[in-house]
Amino acid sequence: MNNKTDTPVTVIGLGLMGQALAGAFLKAGHPTTVWNRTASKADQLVAEGARLATTVGDALKAGSLTIICVSDYQAMHELFGASDVELGGTMLINLTSATRPRPGKPPNGPSSAAPITWTAPSWPSRRRSGPPRR
Repeated sequence: MNNKTDTPVTVIGLGLMGQALAGAFLKAGHPTTVWNRTASKADQLVAEGARLATTVGDALKAGSLTIICVSDYQAMHELFGASDVELGGTMLINLTSATRPRPGKPPNGPSSAAPITWTAPSWPSRRRSGPPRR
């Protein structure tokens, strides 16, 4: 197993999940770049050693692994539709909170781009206890 921790990581979106992930990458020794539309959400992470990107495009260029933690798929598509965004050579891990993924690849991506998508489910208003039904 390779325990090398110098792989650069980018985290886009600094809500609770994005801040926690970026903090964990920093603690593990990864050079970490962060971006959030409200830049002040990055202040603590920058104080801990993260680099604040000025644009999403700048954030994507910082490394080959990018984790996206934004509010919904529309927000993701708006961010990746910006003119300075290029996805070539970037592995995207999409942790966007939503009920289900929007089909298709992010805009401006090469035809070979295949982002990894995991949908962070919104909790239902009523939770039941016990094992899942079959």
